[in-house]
Amino acid sequence: MKGFLSPKLADSRVVGWTSPHYHVSPDKVLPQGILALIFPGTTGKPRDYRKLAEQAGALGLHALVLRYPNDVSINDLASDGRADHLSLRRDHWDGGNRSGKVDLARGECISDRLNAAMNWLGEHRSEEGWGQFLTQDALDWSKVAALGHSLGGGYAALLAADHELDRCVTFAWADWNRSNGQLADWVMKAKAWATPSSRRFWVGHERDEMVPHSVGEAMAKVMVPGAKNARIESDDPPWGRARILWTDLDPSHDWPTAQPCHNALVLDVETPRWPDTTCMLADAWTWTLVGRDL
Repeated sequence: MKGFLSPKLADSRVVGWTSPHYHVSPDKVLPQGILALIFPGTTGKPRDYRKLAEQAGALGLHALVLRYPNDVSINDLASDGRADHLSLRRDHWDGGNRSGKVDLARGECISDRLNAAMNWLGEHRSEEGWGQFLTQDALDWSKVAALGHSLGGGYAALLAADHELDRCVTFAWADWNRSNGQLADWVMKAKAWATPSSRRFWVGHERDEMVPHSVGEAMAKVMVPGAKNARIESDDPPWGRARILWTDLDPSHDWPTAQPCHNALVLDVETPRWPDTTCMLADAWTWTLVGRDL
């Protein structure tokens, strides 16, 4: 089952960022008891990531693509600083204003929106099994696979830093200082994240317009230390169980965007297609969603 959920329906306090969340529950397959929590990139809407969510559902996972405040890149807000990235992300997550740059009313921050959406699904779609991911105070993070694109990758990573997740997958993500190429301070501490590095994946495009290849390589090395690198189109899945995946496939250009290669990894309108219109990256999505580094 799949559908849209208005953030205002889930929480009456919501005023902005009102385009709907997108949710998918397993249909005709054995439920895996894992929630794929997907964070769109800057200005992205949940409707833009339906194919990834539906791939998760086809594999037996529940999936929620969350609508959240994502108007401005954290890299832009942090400007030339490397220490501001984490405080800015935490401000957006819980509504605090440690950075002095974020002003979110109650109900608008990411955690409020996530809890409201999951509680609504647990109550109104109880037959689909959403309640299994809820505890008395929050989500059962051990049952969460956090995935994020670009800006959203940083929120998936933030969860991996704070909680032991089922897994963390980031697509085209880098928290970095554009003036000198240095990674954000909090990224450099990834070795101490609560989610083990064996459950982390980093996926990038070799012609990414937003994340230079050298920055992507540095991000992957820090986030998934010691992991094997592989090019998606150069070998068969699961690519020697590689957890750092690269591609140089051309975007589909179904509806061209300003950064087509950056968006090609997961955005519906840019992800590469086979002649029959199926997604060329579907095997890579499957590996990152359910694969294990045994």
